[in-house]
Amino acid sequence: MRRASKYALFTGILLGLIYFSLNLGNFHIAPQKILAILVSKIFQTPLPEIAKYEDVVLLSLRLPRIIMVLLVGASLGVAGAVSQGIFRNPLVSPFILGVSSGASFGAGIAIVYFSQIPYAIDVLAALGGFVAVMAAFLIARHPGGFTPRLSLVLSGVIISSFFTSMVGILKYAADTDTQLPALTFWMMGSFGSIDWNSLNPVIYVIPVSLLLMVVFSWQLNILSMGDREASFLGMETEKWKAFFLFLVVVSVGSGVARCGVIGWVGLVIPHIARSISGPNHNDVLPLSAFLGAAFLLVADNIARAATSGEIPVGIITAIIGTPFFIYFLRKREAAIWS
Repeated sequence: MRRASKYALFTGILLGLIYFSLNLGNFHIAPQKILAILVSKIFQTPLPEIAKYEDVVLLSLRLPRIIMVLLVGASLGVAGAVSQGIFRNPLVSPFILGVSSGASFGAGIAIVYFSQIPYAIDVLAALGGFVAVMAAFLIARHPGGFTPRLSLVLSGVIISSFFTSMVGILKYAADTDTQLPALTFWMMGSFGSIDWNSLNPVIYVIPVSLLLMVVFSWQLNILSMGDREASFLGMETEKWKAFFLFLVVVSVGSGVARCGVIGWVGLVIPHIARSISGPNHNDVLPLSAFLGAAFLLVADNIARAATSGEIPVGIITAIIGTPFFIYFLRKREAAIWS
């Protein structure tokens, strides 16, 4: 399949999922009414035959939530692919590296102590994620200047455990009536409280971060060859690693600040993307964005529709992602030993 045809197919699938998601929920809206409402909003034309509450449910509740799901899913997918390319390790993801747990700790501090300050959650989440990933990298770094893959994974697990424990301390210090329930539910990942205000500044930060990572994906191809080979080709490896890590932390941190911790997307999606397009990051990153957005949208639909209430979407991604990753891990081991 040609590249253009492949992206056209995935775009069509994603648009179909978005249209389906707009109709999914306890309140049913006919498909033709969905299209009519959207056309009316775009062209500012009146819709006298459509009840006002249908307009409110679609445009004020479902549409901003779906936009947030797409942005966060795309950012997690691309961030996972970039992390695996930088560190040349298929087990690396923002969750494994400690970015998610560090961002959770930063956002938790903002929730408990600085909830009245505008954008405190966004800033502290990004700062916490950056501190976590740098700590994992420094712990794993060998005195000789290289970073063993296994050491990086283990240091990421250590950092994640540390920041998870720190979040536990925040829960202990939080107000039991207001802050603790919000912090606990937020730690499981949810899009239930998303509205148009929640999209600011995420709707600007994530697309810009994704665009920069995709535009410079050719540099990631060189980095994935290894530090020594990249240096021989004239690349300043540390600067480019810092550049990509900054974009990963900013994009993931801004998403975590709004919807909480969502694991497995950044670990599983890059494997699926590489199995479809091959190892070239020029193809892997855009495909990871498409697949990550679609995967998280499906997970969120399940979270909304599975029960009369709403299941935290982080639980759904773990349930779906675990067997996928087991399959790819077994497939990789079979290829190595065959």
